[in-house]
Amino acid sequence: MHHPQIAIAASWSRALREATSGLGGEITPKDVTELREALTSLVWVEGCPRAASFFSDAQAPRYRRQLIAAASDRSYTILLIAWPPGYVTPLHDHAELWGIELVLDGALQVDEYFSDGDAQQPELQPHRSLMLGSGDAAVFIDPAYVHRCRNLSAQQPALSLHVYGGELDRYQSFVEVSDNLYRIAQQQAVLDAVSI
Repeated sequence: MHHPQIAIAASWSRALREATSGLGGEITPKDVTELREALTSLVWVEGCPRAASFFSDAQAPRYRRQLIAAASDRSYTILLIAWPPGYVTPLHDHAELWGIELVLDGALQVDEYFSDGDAQQPELQPHRSLMLGSGDAAVFIDPAYVHRCRNLSAQQPALSLHVYGGELDRYQSFVEVSDNLYRIAQQQAVLDAVSI
């Protein structure tokens, strides 16, 4: 089912372009940290998208991904992700891309793990659990990074901004089969809307 794209305010779109200017090519951990700091201010810029704008009263809320910016060579992509109340992702990786996932509206819990890289039955070691409110972000650079995200509210939707070091069109999800050992499933990452 196709959902219409959500319009992005010009003032906020301009601030996003300024925060991400110069992005592309080789990215260092320091660059990612600086980008995360620049993106944080977007939460308070006039016209910042809000979670409610992604859900209409006429439809059952569902998880939605909207592409809002990308490098011409797809060396980075920027998405908005809308989280219905209580929504939980499976444990998943990010196809070895670096990423910044910034909460714009609402609150998310991010449970972080690292994979030992076994292609058949990887072991995932828990790292930490983050409680993120508006302006907080999960940041990852390590290709072994895996996480699960959950909208902390059972009543309110949430909205987050995701910047990835490439095009996240595929990923692996992880299903536990015994203590810290997981089965891998290959997944396609589907966009619900594109507004670039």
